Amino acid sequence: MDETATGSGPGDAEGPDGPVAIVGLGYVGTSLAAVLAEGGYRVRGVDVDASVVDRVAAGECPIEEPGITERFERYADEGRIGASTDPATVADCPAVLVTVGTPLSASDPDLSTSDPDLSAVESATDDVAPYLDPDDLVVYRSTLPAGATEGTVAPRLAAGSELEPGRDVHLAFCPERMAEGSAYDDLTTTPVVVGGLSPASREAAEAFWSSLGLETVPVSDPTAAELAKLADNWWIDLNIALANELALLSEELGTDALEVIEAANTLPKGQHHVNILYPGAGVGGSCLHKDPWFVAGLGDEYGLDLETPRVSRRANDRMPGHVVDLTRESLDGDLAGATVAVLGVSFKGGTDDTRNTPAVPIVEGLREGGANVRVTDPYVPAGEVEDLLGTAPTRLPEALAGADAVVVVTDHEAYRSLAPETLRERVGRDSFAVVDGRHVFAWDAFDGTAVTYRGVGRGVRE
Repeated sequence: MDETATGSGPGDAEGPDGPVAIVGLGYVGTSLAAVLAEGGYRVRGVDVDASVVDRVAAGECPIEEPGITERFERYADEGRIGASTDPATVADCPAVLVTVGTPLSASDPDLSTSDPDLSAVESATDDVAPYLDPDDLVVYRSTLPAGATEGTVAPRLAAGSELEPGRDVHLAFCPERMAEGSAYDDLTTTPVVVGGLSPASREAAEAFWSSLGLETVPVSDPTAAELAKLADNWWIDLNIALANELALLSEELGTDALEVIEAANTLPKGQHHVNILYPGAGVGGSCLHKDPWFVAGLGDEYGLDLETPRVSRRANDRMPGHVVDLTRESLDGDLAGATVAVLGVSFKGGTDDTRNTPAVPIVEGLREGGANVRVTDPYVPAGEVEDLLGTAPTRLPEALAGADAVVVVTDHEAYRSLAPETLRERVGRDSFAVVDGRHVFAWDAFDGTAVTYRGVGRGVRE
C-alpha cells in the first residue's frame, strides 16, 4: 500500500510498556494521543478516514484544541505519533484504546425515543480482534450504553480473536471525561474510572493509567463505569437545563441570572456547594446531545419511564430559538432586512468543534425571519463553515461593519476581549443591538449608549 494511504508510523519503538494503539483519531483519540506521547509512549493511530491519516503523516493535528494541537504536532514530527488506515497497525501493541464515535442512530420528532449507533464500535472491535495477543489490554473510551462492554464488545472480541476477554486478554471500560477547550488539563488531572471485565483486567487497566501518573477510580465492572459516564453527562445536561430555565424566568423578572446563580452557589450542600452552571445560547458537542438519550433508552429497555433526560433535552434544545427571539425583539420585532453578525460557529470557545453547534439553528432561524446573516469564527475552517451554514465566513471587522445586531454564539477569547467601545467603533453606528448568548459582556457594558443589550438570562438593557 502507498505510504500516503497507510500513513506514517513509529515502527516498533516502545514507550513505558510498548507501543499503544488508538483506534479512532477524532477529538478524543487525537487528544489522548498527544497525552500518551508526552507520557513516553509511542502511539499508533488507526482511522478509517484517509484524510486524517494524511494530516498526521504531514505532522498536522486533526483538531484545534488548546494544549493538544501543539503537542500532537511536535510528537508527530518526532515520530512518536503515527497513523494508518490499516487495523493491522495494532499488532504487537500491548495496549489498544478504542475511541470511535457512538452517535444517536435516530430520534423521533417529539424527542421521546432514540437508540445508540454502535456500528463504529462493532466495526473497530471486529478489525482489531484478530491482532490481539494473550495478556493484551483493550480499553474502550467510546461512550457506551450501560451493559454494552459485556453484552456487545466482549462477545465480538472473543469471536474475532479466539481469546477469552477477562481471562486471556484484558478488557476494560474507562470512560472519556474531558471537555473541549480544556482537554489537556482534563486528561492529565481528572481521575480515570476503571471498570474491568475481571479483577485482572481492572488491575491491568489501572496499571496502564497509573503509568501516566493518573489517579484511578476502580468500580466493580464495566457496566458501573458505563453508567458513571452517563450519570456525569445526565447531571450536566440537567444542570444546564435548570440554568436555562432560570435564565428565562430572570429575563421576565428583569434581573440578572448570573448574579442569582452566583448567590445561590454559596449554599453548602452535601459534599460541596450548590453548583448551578451558566445558561447560554444552546448546548453543543457530542456527549450532551446523545448521552441523556442513551439513559432514556436504557430506561425504556427496562420498563422505566425516565423523565429527567427528556426534560433536560427539551429545555436545552429550545435555547437557540430563544436567541433568535431575543434578536427579533431587540430589532423592534422584525428581522426582515436586518444585517446580523453572528460571532462564533463552533459550539464552545477556544475550539474548532462544530458538532451539534447551536450556531446552525440560530443562523437558520435568523434567515427564516428575513435577516441577512454574516458569520465569523477564528477557529473553524472556511470550508466547514460553508458546509454547515451555506455561506462563506468573514473576518470579524467585516462581519461587524454596519450590523444592525451582533449575536454572540461562542465565547472565543477574541470576543471576550472585545471592549464595548471597540465593538461600537467597528459596527460604526450609534444604535444597534447586542444579543449576548455567552455573557462575554457585562450586563451594564452598554449603559449610557444607544446600544440595546439583550443577554440570555439578563433581561433588557437599553
